[in-house]
This record gives sequence, C-alpha cells and structure tokens, in this order.
Amino acid sequence: MLKTKTLLLFLLKATIIYALFSAPLTFYDAAYGRMYRNVAGMFFGKFRETGFVKFREGKDPATTHINIGNNLLIRPDGSADTAATDVNTRYLGYLPAILFLALVLASPVTWRRRLIALAAGMVLVTFLVMFKQWIFLLWQCQQYPWLKLTDFSGTSLKLLTFANNFISVTSSSVLYFVVAIWLLVTFRVDDFRTEKVKK
Repeated sequence: MLKTKTLLLFLLKATIIYALFSAPLTFYDAAYGRMYRNVAGMFFGKFRETGFVKFREGKDPATTHINIGNNLLIRPDGSADTAATDVNTRYLGYLPAILFLALVLASPVTWRRRLIALAAGMVLVTFLVMFKQWIFLLWQCQQYPWLKLTDFSGTSLKLLTFANNFISVTSSSVLYFVVAIWLLVTFRVDDFRTEKVKK
C-alpha cells in the first residue's frame, strides 16, 4: 500500500506537471491540434457508407473546424453543402492527454514501467478521444437529416442522445476513464497490497 509521504509526493509532482503542460500557451494547442486533425482525418475522413469529414484549423490553435458531407450530394461542378461545426481540441483531447501524462510521470514506479505505461496509455487515451469525436459526429449528422448519413430513431436515438450528453458534451466523464486507464497500465495488483508485518 502506498505510504502517506509517497502519496503526497505523487500528488505534488502530478499537480506541478499538469500545471506546466496546461498553461494556455499557443505552442501546446497548435502542436496538439495538428496531431489531432491528422489522427481524426485517418479515422473519419471516410465516414459511414458515403460520408466524408474534413478537419481544419479553426480561428485559433485550440479550435478545429469540421465539415461533414455526403459524397452522394456532390454536384456536377464538384461543390457540395456540408454541415459545419467547431470543436475545442484543448478540452476535447489535450487536457485528458496531459492529465494522463502527469499521472504516469508522477507515479511511484520504475522509469521502465512509466515508459511502457505512457506508450500503451497514450494509445488508449487517443482511442478514447476519437470515440468521443465519433459520438459527436454521429450527433451532428442526426441534427442535419439532409446529409442522409444517419437515421436513428426510438431506442437507438435514446442511446445516441445519452452517449452524446454523457461522453461528448461533458469533460468530467472522460477524465474518469483517463484515471482508469492510468491505473490499468501503470500499476500491478501487488502495488496495492498491504505489506505483511515481519515477525
């Protein structure tokens, strides 16, 4: 079991690391935004059966502008109407990522285990963020029925609404999953067992 001194030192380290990386610096947002748009483009460039999604830098480095369209609705001249929206990549992905980074770097385990946890965990956190983006895209398509990319109704629409409200709209629920990923990839069961008193 982690001792009180070790736990306090961990909390102090994690807080300092998170504070350093969460500073509102344009460099952080720009670098993460580029990475986010590249990954999201690979996942959702082709969306559903006939749709497409374009991710571009928004009015500031922390914002990504999204256009959702349907290839079946492209006109002969190559133009098409798209549903446009913006997402804040800082809140959507960057803050969860640096929370995970801070937790792992501050963890009282060996550096080898930290590096392995970072590699595996960052992949899982990225998948989590992309899952959140996927829910958001489905919800947006549902709000623009003329796109003809979704047709949720009844129970499926209720599930989509719940997923959008619980996962896509709020940030707190994703942070819980980030903490769960940190615990999963960083620690072993033995780390939480109380040491036996030697006779």
